Amino acid sequence: MNLARLTCLGLLCIAVTIPVTTFAASPSFDCAKASSSVEKLICNDAELAKLDNSLTSLYHQLMKNLSAADQKMLKTEQRGWVKGRDDCWKSDDMRGCVASEYHARINELKDR
Repeated sequence: MNLARLTCLGLLCIAVTIPVTTFAASPSFDCAKASSSVEKLICNDAELAKLDNSLTSLYHQLMKNLSAADQKMLKTEQRGWVKGRDDCWKSDDMRGCVASEYHARINELKDR
């Protein structure tokens, strides 16, 4: 085998052994602008990024079907929720807190 094939084979072996969670999904926000420890956690955690995308998708679906006044109210609620989610930095289990916040908010919006 030539050197190029050996190198390619070696890289393939390395790639196969890296856990899938190493390749974090992108959340709905720009990770380059992530400022809080919670946002940085979401950017580096595939499951949390997926939850963020699910919540964002659900939020935008709801917004389409609301009156202007109700949209304003939901937007205000969402900002409050984000502040609460970001308070998870205070938790002993920040990741668990963030995941729990996402699950609760998703369920809350699904009930509407």
